[in-house]
Amino acid sequence: MNTKEYVKIFWYHDNPDDPRVIIYEVDLLNDRYILRLIDIYADGRCVNNGDPYDSVIEVLPIETVEEINVGVWGDEIRACRISKEEFEKIWRTHVYTGEIE
Repeated sequence: MNTKEYVKIFWYHDNPDDPRVIIYEVDLLNDRYILRLIDIYADGRCVNNGDPYDSVIEVLPIETVEEINVGVWGDEIRACRISKEEFEKIWRTHVYTGEIE
């Protein structure tokens, strides 16, 4: 049984100060709360966050890929699942070679 899921979010916008891709490690045993995330910017920067709830006001679980893709976060967001290996490689190397859009 998988206890984690890895979700890649594509965020379509023009603000260079916000990430274009966000990759989440989701805890399936704890109501889909995020364990770690990686923000990837249009310029290629990868920023790891090992405590994604550190500065938030309200802790909420992440929706499923299917829920995200039907627009619960808006039309500018799309999601897909990736492998643990892909997540760990980006986390470890800070290098993302995938698509931004």
